[in-house]
Amino acid sequence: MKSGRLTAAAEILVLLLTAFFLYQGLRGDHGEESEIRRHIIENGSSETGALNLVTSIYLGYRAFDTLGETMVLLLAVSGGLFLLKPGSSGNGHDERGEDGYGQD
Repeated sequence: MKSGRLTAAAEILVLLLTAFFLYQGLRGDHGEESEIRRHIIENGSSETGALNLVTSIYLGYRAFDTLGETMVLLLAVSGGLFLLKPGSSGNGHDERGEDGYGQD
């Protein structure tokens, strides 16, 4: 009984800490002006040749990061489709029979 209360208290503490840090990170009133932000605003379009800052950040500065995220997403979707394939148990062996629906 005491272990269950301790576990519940720990879970509540983790949830509260997560909510607090999400609030702090996402509230948007970060007053400090960073050197990176200033550099991108002043030189972003000229360094990358893009027409606007959003395009210069997305395709110029973050191209390799975006490529990596795309590869991870592609692998995750491929793995999910492989595991959800009809008749597949996830072990690579097709368990369908000759009629294509079940074992004969």
